[in-house]
Amino acid sequence: MLFYFALNILFALFSIIELLSRKCGITKLLFGTSVFILFILSFIRWETGTDWEHYLKMYFWIRVPWEDFDSGMEYGFLFVENLGKSIFDDYTGVLFIFALIIYGCICYAYPRLCRYPMVALWVSFCVTFASMLFVRQNVAGAILLISLMCAYRHDFKGFIFSVFIASLFHRTAWAFIIVYPLFNRVYTQKTITIGLLVSVVVGLAMSKFILGTLGVLFSGVIEAKINTYLELGTNDNSMSYSTSFILLKGFANRCVLLILFLFEFKESVRKNDRLLNGLLNVYVFGTILYCSLLPLSISLARVAVYMDIVQIFLISTILVHQKRMANRLLLFFVLWCYYIIRFYTYLMSYEHEFMPFNTIFS
Repeated sequence: MLFYFALNILFALFSIIELLSRKCGITKLLFGTSVFILFILSFIRWETGTDWEHYLKMYFWIRVPWEDFDSGMEYGFLFVENLGKSIFDDYTGVLFIFALIIYGCICYAYPRLCRYPMVALWVSFCVTFASMLFVRQNVAGAILLISLMCAYRHDFKGFIFSVFIASLFHRTAWAFIIVYPLFNRVYTQKTITIGLLVSVVVGLAMSKFILGTLGVLFSGVIEAKINTYLELGTNDNSMSYSTSFILLKGFANRCVLLILFLFEFKESVRKNDRLLNGLLNVYVFGTILYCSLLPLSISLARVAVYMDIVQIFLISTILVHQKRMANRLLLFFVLWCYYIIRFYTYLMSYEHEFMPFNTIFS
């Protein structure tokens, strides 16, 4: 546990230095160093991360590279697995290629989507370890960062292509396609609030009804297939709680940030900042999607993680909007208190998968 907290504190300190410094070179140095650390750790790990054994078994399932793609997994994922086996003949080599894809996208997208990329990376580490312990959905999520930039530039072809490439690593990436028409629209605070309230009320009301109906009509076959596909790489203890409890917990967690975002980013501010407005729209839609899909399947609701991750850029933007340095640092401290709690909760939820952090040198 100390290892993870040491990294968290290091990245938080780097973020503070970034906030205090006005030199672009400092930001590049801190961000580049942090990404390099995460990149190295992500592929030298061993027996660390969710569903490690499942992914390792899939690697050893490939006896001769390029001969069999009939495993039921996405072709992009299988391509990298086969490429890694043919070049390195070692699972660490496969992780290395995946890490190149993930952190290549992060290095390209973060500085273009926010003013403080180091802050964004720190927040990402708090909520997902910044993909250090990646599964295939993290690979898809990293590629979708490029599609966000395409949506901002009104590049529809580039957007569709990015989503398509992401779907080759996790099919749920196609859910991100709705982002394009939403990105450049400006919604009033009232519309956003009503949409959120309706989604959580409907989600609560339908949580038992929908699952009960599916169970009667299809004997649980559909949901079982959804769970089998989506739970690979996202193992957790959520099945021990009721759907209503998870819905309320997830919505409450998102509400904390939504209240902050809507308070800080008034409609007048969003009209003058297309990127900010688009990112907020994506985050709001992700919350609505989460509340709507959870009654169908706890696992299916995880597709909202693609939209939820834009919080890292919104947090960075909030700090930019604080004109006084004292206010900026005070807000950062408050955010650190909030995210360190989320970080600890996330870490303990996967305690056996995350700790200890083993490497190939262990």
